Amino acid sequence: MKNVRSVALWMAAVFVIIHPVFAQPNTAGKVVTLYADPGDVVIELDTKGRCGSAFFHVPRSNANFKELTAVALTAFSTGKTMTLFVASCNADRNILSHGAVHR
Repeated sequence: MKNVRSVALWMAAVFVIIHPVFAQPNTAGKVVTLYADPGDVVIELDTKGRCGSAFFHVPRSNANFKELTAVALTAFSTGKTMTLFVASCNADRNILSHGAVHR
């Protein structure tokens, strides 16, 4: 029983240490403008992301590029709130992994 408790405690400690690495901060806001650049689509929200700007980049290399672009167009055309998940920063650019549209 002591070994099981030790293993459970060890696994909990590892999860607490590693878990923040997987957390992706998100930003919710209204889409102000959409830009189509040669390398990506840029979504401008009315709020800033964790990287410091209100511009969120969807690289064309993302596996979900078409779907995320469609979600952004839907949010823009209907005036809905969009939640964007930032995977990384490139200077003040918010690089996205995925997003959602809300009522």
